[in-house]
Amino acid sequence: MNPVKINPVEQAVGPNFIQRPEIEPKPKGESFGDFLKSAVNDVNELQTRAAEVEEKFLNGEITDVHQVMLASEEASVAFELLMEIRNKLLDSYREIIRTSA
Repeated sequence: MNPVKINPVEQAVGPNFIQRPEIEPKPKGESFGDFLKSAVNDVNELQTRAAEVEEKFLNGEITDVHQVMLASEEASVAFELLMEIRNKLLDSYREIIRTSA
């Protein structure tokens, strides 16, 4: 029995036939901690802006009630979302601690 010699595919079709993708290192992005800090700062900014709009409304500088309610609800929804993210993180942390014990 004669052994069968197997040649690489590149020899049969040429070295340029198979194109290998260039693997580039991923650019270092924002860390999760930085993302959370940014989210907290954004929520704080929305709450501060809502308080300013409410104060301007009370002083008579703004007469549009819709603008006041919109700023207030936007800040409220952002805060609720931030609290839900915090709750999920705490639940995940507790689950990791429970499973590792």
